[in-house]
Amino acid sequence: MATTPNKPSSDDKVAAEETDPRVSAIPNNVDQVPPNTIQPFLQKALESSINTGEIPASLFLPISENDHNIIPHNTSVSWPILKSNARNNILLYPGSFNPPHQGHLATIRYFSERRDQLGITTMFLFVDPGSVVKSKKKKWGDITLPQNLRYELFYKVTDISQLVASAWLQLLVGDMDNHIKVLRATTDLVSGAGYAVKLVGLLGGDKLTVESAPHVHLGNLQEWGPVDEFLIINARRPVDFFDPKTEKIPRDLPGCTKWKRGTEKCDEEEGTIDEGAGVLWTCQTLTVPGKPIIQFRASQCSTSNGVSSTKIRQIMTEALDEKLMEGLKDKVISAEFLVEWLILQRNQAREVSDEKAFL
Repeated sequence: MATTPNKPSSDDKVAAEETDPRVSAIPNNVDQVPPNTIQPFLQKALESSINTGEIPASLFLPISENDHNIIPHNTSVSWPILKSNARNNILLYPGSFNPPHQGHLATIRYFSERRDQLGITTMFLFVDPGSVVKSKKKKWGDITLPQNLRYELFYKVTDISQLVASAWLQLLVGDMDNHIKVLRATTDLVSGAGYAVKLVGLLGGDKLTVESAPHVHLGNLQEWGPVDEFLIINARRPVDFFDPKTEKIPRDLPGCTKWKRGTEKCDEEEGTIDEGAGVLWTCQTLTVPGKPIIQFRASQCSTSNGVSSTKIRQIMTEALDEKLMEGLKDKVISAEFLVEWLILQRNQAREVSDEKAFL
């Protein structure tokens, strides 16, 4: 039986510094916000002494909100309520998003529509810094959008801006270390107040594979820092360890325990595929510090829309100026703004090239 949450003691709190003006959508006076939301705990973590580094963590503040019919960031926002009788999952959705595309948008919608089924209290979207994107050395990966532009492209989508206004979705800015530290501190504070909470990292299907060597960590899981659990759904993108058309049980992954059938109220009878949240399977990583749990949701539906990031990068690199919109409009989000930026970059590069040729 769940216990009634206690008020956090001074020992449970992260020592707060002076209010940081970078933090948006969070009132300065913590005493005036409901104690049963993630809001005051997140604010304490953002304002704490742990939030330092190359890019201190903050909530994304759009350049302009005038184009959106949403609640302004400087007004009161009704944050999602922390459940006292169930687990609260804080979902982290990280990635390059270079650029954000329709598959990413569909994934956010997927979790928004199933937030109650999956117990997702809040979802944080984190866009990798440019230096991290450049280090991945992907095919046709010469173009790296500025981190702030990638957030802007997300925010220009009405569905996204409205989810941000509702505070269920938060666009978290920071470097690779800081954003995890702040989220970890936030969940620790929530836990200290008596709530059941887990920090869950969302993985793409390419991070977990039966081809992984058994003596190394799966994908880049160790680089994620201290999350409690990982979540992967084949509805987001296919995985190579489960074929819903031919298999009933996912194949075991190297470096992990055997899959076990999960039991949650949203799951249907064992052995069937739920078209909604997906049938739950769990295993434990043995090669990652802390041995976090991996949740796998086996579903037959797809939210990826068949969008290929590689194809998008090829179009951005090779398409003629007049063909960019035609090639990208059905694949990326906020296509007109992305194309405008791409053409501006091309024109600047041409000017530099012409100047060098003249010299």
